[in-house]
Amino acid sequence: MPSETKARINGKANLRRVDRSKLDDGGTGKSKISYVQRRRRRNVLYTAVTLISLALLYTFIKGKNPDGNKYLRERLERAKSLKNVISNSVMSDEKRYPRRKPFTNSNRYLDPRQLATLPGKEAEDYEGGNHNKRPHGEGDDAWRSSAKHNDRSGMGPKVDYAKHLYEYPKLMDEPPTDGSYPRLEPMRTIFETWGQDDLDNPPDTIVEVLQHFDYQSEWQMEAAIKYRDLELPFKVYNVPEVTAAGLKWTDEYLSDNFAKDDDFQAPQMRASVSKSVDNFFAFYQPHKWDTELLGPTPSIDVDWTFDKWARHAVYADEVGLSSNAKHYYLETGVGKNERYKPMEHWTFVSRDLPSFSSPEPTFFGFNPPEQKGIQCRFGERGVTAATHYDEGRNMVAMMTGAKRYILSPPNACPKLGVVTSRNHPSYRHSMLNFGRVTLLDESDDVLEMSQEEREWLKIAAEAPTLSTVLKAGEVLYIPSNWFHYIVSLQKSAQCNTRSGIHEEGNPMFGGLADVEKCTAQVYDDDDQESD
Repeated sequence: MPSETKARINGKANLRRVDRSKLDDGGTGKSKISYVQRRRRRNVLYTAVTLISLALLYTFIKGKNPDGNKYLRERLERAKSLKNVISNSVMSDEKRYPRRKPFTNSNRYLDPRQLATLPGKEAEDYEGGNHNKRPHGEGDDAWRSSAKHNDRSGMGPKVDYAKHLYEYPKLMDEPPTDGSYPRLEPMRTIFETWGQDDLDNPPDTIVEVLQHFDYQSEWQMEAAIKYRDLELPFKVYNVPEVTAAGLKWTDEYLSDNFAKDDDFQAPQMRASVSKSVDNFFAFYQPHKWDTELLGPTPSIDVDWTFDKWARHAVYADEVGLSSNAKHYYLETGVGKNERYKPMEHWTFVSRDLPSFSSPEPTFFGFNPPEQKGIQCRFGERGVTAATHYDEGRNMVAMMTGAKRYILSPPNACPKLGVVTSRNHPSYRHSMLNFGRVTLLDESDDVLEMSQEEREWLKIAAEAPTLSTVLKAGEVLYIPSNWFHYIVSLQKSAQCNTRSGIHEEGNPMFGGLADVEKCTAQVYDDDDQESD
């Protein structure tokens, strides 16, 4: 009986299974089953297509932009931070200072609180910041992985500006005094001719406007002295010690000299490396910068050696580092008293540039008592230094690579967005990214630029300006109080020395009085500080 019952039960179960599979319901059951099967197949297909598309997209991004995976990670990190803020009900800097949409020239819009007061507006007193140290952070190492898989490894920059084609003006041994030299143009025209960040597509021939004197020619150097005495900019080439230093200053040589010296009594060169979130660097006094009032600082210091900086600069050249990627800038210098020590105790900068370090007058260091030492800047592709002026008469030598200098005379100061509030951390400097003057025709919806920045750029677009490329082996003379805005075209090494102040300047282009008037803070009599 049990076996018979069991057989009957099994038979029923089998019957049910068979009957359900063969039941004729006019096609309704088959339709439902087919629908489910089709839906499952469709879901599997969609999933497969999505995964394949993501894989192709990742491959494309990594191929086109080695920093693409880094960008995706940053997006994910920002999303995670925002999620944490919402869950914890805490207002973050992301909400207090919302990110603006990036565009092709840069990834960063200026916080209007960092800018100079617009003409006709009442200046606001800045009271903030009381810090003892410069902001410090970590360098980014994500580029190392990309560098290992770089297809252009060892090929150098995409455009070597030290070997590019240039057209120079006819030599004039007598400098014009009517204001026709140097020829200046509106800044907007300068950047429309050649965009600030368009480093891989320069003009086929770069037309120079500055006089270009051969250091080995006696009559040309006599002419150069006349230009220098009239406070007019010019360039000198064929300088043996600059050429020799360019050949000598390999990364290996520099790394050894930054790390140690053959003479244990010789001072070591100290280097400071700064990092910016993009290619734009603006001067500021760290102890005065208050992030609650002005937002994040323009740059921070990082603990990078020269060797590490050099490796990143080589990588930046090879991959064509984009303007909105993180950039690094190295600074070093020699104190003014080193030249009075025995030569065997000089650092490599003083040894390799004797005309810059000599205690006796030379063409480049022509007023030794007023010299403040030697300042050196090592730039990588794209690094852009905001416009500023130096009171000293400035000789700038380029040992390796090339930089683009955008010069404006002292009497152009009111058009350059120079900060005039004495307590502001960027007093007497501009925070403007001049490369954006070409974007003023874009709509507000596209740019998301503050009205203050847009208005200042409209003013700066009309500032009288010239553009010149200073390449390896050349020396540029920048007169006292002339503004200079600098773009590193490729990995470069540059040093400069200043020889005192020329207060009068040039009657056609202005001098110290013009910049003092431009940067002067107006006080009430009761607020005027005594000397």
